[in-house]
Amino acid sequence: MAATDGKEKRLLSGGFDPRTGNWVHRGLDLSKPTVTTPEEEEAFKAHYAAQFGGSLSGLDWWFGRNPEVLKRYRLYCSLTLRVAPSHMGNGTLAFYMMNGYEKGIRYFLLSSAQDGLSKAELHEVIAMAFVHAGPRGMQALQNAIKDVEFAEKPNPPVKWPDGWAPDIEAFRSGINFDDPELSAKERKQIEDWYMRTIGEIPGHVTFLANHRPLLLKSHRARIENMLYVLPKQMWPTCMLYYHVMTRCPDGLRENALLCKAWGVSKSDTLDTIGNALVYGQMEAANQLQRVCADVFDNWD
Repeated sequence: MAATDGKEKRLLSGGFDPRTGNWVHRGLDLSKPTVTTPEEEEAFKAHYAAQFGGSLSGLDWWFGRNPEVLKRYRLYCSLTLRVAPSHMGNGTLAFYMMNGYEKGIRYFLLSSAQDGLSKAELHEVIAMAFVHAGPRGMQALQNAIKDVEFAEKPNPPVKWPDGWAPDIEAFRSGINFDDPELSAKERKQIEDWYMRTIGEIPGHVTFLANHRPLLLKSHRARIENMLYVLPKQMWPTCMLYYHVMTRCPDGLRENALLCKAWGVSKSDTLDTIGNALVYGQMEAANQLQRVCADVFDNWD
């Protein structure tokens, strides 16, 4: 929950920072979890209504029943969020799409648009989510945003962390996608890409190369030709976030290594993880310790 890793101070959501005495977040005074006033309830509902046209009835359910549960949840969430100075990868979209949670899909995309992502950038965010969410998820997304049109050139545009930039060539292994067959040379090119990028070859590469090489090549065709306008760093941060939420150990390690390799700071990577733990919880943190401890312990 600390707001600094010892080297770099980060901003907590909306100016919320208990160190400076500001315990109010989204209208709730989180310093008093056992007391909730009618004014706090009204302000909490108004926060969501102002941004998205309606409150979140699932969270509102706690008012009049046990608002302490809601306040302690919001305190946990608030300490993982950052609004400034930049937008970062977030894997909730794929999770919401897979679960058919249309209100969450809409919330996510409208919030990202408010951060200044353009129509083209949002389409690539959706493309990343589609990797895991599949057709069911796309149907849920279509239902959620059928009346929404995103801006071509938002003003102001999104602000990314320092050093984040588009780099489609960073994804490229050099294999030839005109031929669906995976040659021995191309297998080595893919393995070499992983070795020079993250220093190890994930198990899926070896398994698919041995048993279903066409699937490996078609997978590479997707990820090597997806992010033309988004910073390359959005791929590992979004994927890391998603794998924390779904508690997938192999995905945790591969994408933590890719974050490190592609210049995502340790602090920003830990922010991504912390926010995703709102869903992944301590079971995901246990897995991070098992499979990624060396990555973070040796991250200067």
